[in-house]
Amino acid sequence: MRVCLAQINTTPGDFAGNFDRIEAGIRAAQAGGCDVVVFPELAIPGYLSQDLMYHVQYLQENQRVLADVMRLSAQPGLQDLCIVVGYIERNEGSGKPFYNAAAVIQAGRQTFNHRKNLLPFYDVFDEQRYFEAGTALTIFPLKGLTVGIAICEDLWNDKGEAGYPARNNPLAQYRAAGVDVLLSLNSSPFVHDKFAQRHAAIAENLGDMTLVYVNQWGGQDELVFDGQSFVVQDQTILYQSQEVTVDEFAVVECAAASIEAKRAPPQSAQVDLYDLLVLSVRDYVQKSGFEQLVLASSGGIDSALVVQIACDAVGPKQVHAVRMPSVWSSSGAGRDAIALHAALGCWDYEVPIAHLELVASLNQQFRTQTDPENLVTQVFAADRYSTVADQNIQARLRDLYVMHFSNAFGAMPLSTGNKTESACGYYTHFDMNFSFAPIKDLYKWQVFALATAGGRIPAEIILKPPSAELAPDQTDEASLLPYAILDPLVQAYIEDYVNEFDAFKIWVERVAADDRRVSMDLTRLRGWLEARGSSTRYQSLIKLIASMEYKRRQTCPGPKVSKVAFGMGRRIPIVKKFN
Repeated sequence: MRVCLAQINTTPGDFAGNFDRIEAGIRAAQAGGCDVVVFPELAIPGYLSQDLMYHVQYLQENQRVLADVMRLSAQPGLQDLCIVVGYIERNEGSGKPFYNAAAVIQAGRQTFNHRKNLLPFYDVFDEQRYFEAGTALTIFPLKGLTVGIAICEDLWNDKGEAGYPARNNPLAQYRAAGVDVLLSLNSSPFVHDKFAQRHAAIAENLGDMTLVYVNQWGGQDELVFDGQSFVVQDQTILYQSQEVTVDEFAVVECAAASIEAKRAPPQSAQVDLYDLLVLSVRDYVQKSGFEQLVLASSGGIDSALVVQIACDAVGPKQVHAVRMPSVWSSSGAGRDAIALHAALGCWDYEVPIAHLELVASLNQQFRTQTDPENLVTQVFAADRYSTVADQNIQARLRDLYVMHFSNAFGAMPLSTGNKTESACGYYTHFDMNFSFAPIKDLYKWQVFALATAGGRIPAEIILKPPSAELAPDQTDEASLLPYAILDPLVQAYIEDYVNEFDAFKIWVERVAADDRRVSMDLTRLRGWLEARGSSTRYQSLIKLIASMEYKRRQTCPGPKVSKVAFGMGRRIPIVKKFN
């Protein structure tokens, strides 16, 4: 049995574009002499469609394209090809309104239909909001083999939750039914190290079955799909896609006991994080109908990395980097930013900001109230005026100038904040209130790692202490904690819900034993954990992170690349009495 793994990039509601990609996969399968072509989960409507499914016209378009695929399959030369494609099936009975389904199409008609059995309802997934769970396996003969169909979560009865009872384990049931080849349609977003986890979990429970795993690629809002479609047998990966930037139609020859790919298996089993960030920006920009990007560039490492990602995503001549020095900005930062822009080939602008005069003028207007019961009068009289406001107005002005450029000239604005700063409500020069934040889910150590690995960001930017430069001699680490300590503190709290000092110490040793990198300097982190006063400082940072939920909720989307990211998968009340 010859299989075509049609790894494509879909967009919710782009029915014409999705059909074009599906047709291209069918034609590639025909050219490769394939018996079956498999597409990703919900390839016809696009993934995630979310509440768009409630629109009657959306379901009608979904059904129209399904019918178009059936008509295509009836054409001469395609009638022997088995097409497996994901679509939305309306539930005509009781329960949720839809099924997450896969159609098996042959010679102009739908011969089999699989309904997803296990519906994820965790992290970014809320399929139980829309879909009724299927209850049956789908098994059919093809080229002398017994073939089964699975949709993504059908492979993962491993959550230990009431919603995933052992009695409903499709993978085990297919194995018991004697299935030779299991065709799996997937829309599985990227998380660091997830591919190895996919392989380990599947291989352990696959038995003698051969698995053909087809995943989509591309960016969609806060998600980025990494492709990495593969074929696995006997706990060995025999074929794996390495493409994450173009549609790929790999042809694989499957036999009952052996598989021979048309090309040798790749050496690497992990796509590059940087490439996926570039991909997420490119898809977000292009799928939103933009071509040009604008961002504030300070000469710091965060904005430098975002400028580089932007240039790689859309081309340097579509990137507009705006320097906005204030009275507190160092001359070195400006020189570094200019050097970076020249090296990357993007456009450079300088628009100085004069915030001190503006603050003085504002306060003069506010002080026109002299009533002793007035808030402004009381604050000035008690000398309780917060000078932090004078610093932060610089960030507001930079926001204003970037948004003016965006509105006036039609460029999408990018934010430059990272996850560690977002956790603490510390967004360096500019808030994350623009259209997209490419490094929103990166810890500071990851920012340094990616900036260093590229070799294109000037060494002066990488080596100097990170600073918002909102006040004289200000540095990030003096205001917060050294990033070698702060990064793992944030990761433990956000991703593993660790909020006590002793538990954090145990967590650090556990991740160290697992050889997971979470800190720029593990020795420094361990030293801090044993230092006097660290427990008190730890609790104050935890309280700060918890109190910043209101601020994070207002930030723009960015690609999710960790287990738990700020955004659609993390649901924490803004108003609460628990830290």
